[in-house]
Amino acid sequence: MKNFDALAQSIQYTHNVLQQEAVKAVNISMTVRNWLVGFYIVEFEQKGEDRAAYGKYLLQKLAEKLNQPSLSYRNLKLFRQFYNAYPQIGQTITAYFSSVPFNENLLSIGQLPSAQLELYNESILKLTTNEKK
Repeated sequence: MKNFDALAQSIQYTHNVLQQEAVKAVNISMTVRNWLVGFYIVEFEQKGEDRAAYGKYLLQKLAEKLNQPSLSYRNLKLFRQFYNAYPQIGQTITAYFSSVPFNENLLSIGQLPSAQLELYNESILKLTTNEKK
């Protein structure tokens, strides 16, 4: 019975430790996501792109287009506020992406999110232009 109790204790300990690590990893990823979404929104607003089309309804239109509960109008507003409150996190974000495997098509390590967003928009424009031909 001692071996069985030791087995159960080892499994419980392993579960607890790794579950805590998973929670930390999720928290970090969500923080990065929230900051980047806020960054993208602020960059978009500051460049004035499509401003006439969206104006003060940018976040509402964006939330409707994204159509995901985690990217609601309220959350997008909070993400923008988060970025504005902590712009210095950008340096940490770059370090984060250098240590996490990430889809090359979405973000290149060491590239500013605004530059990546421009590249992404250019690639979408090329795709839509080629489809029309």
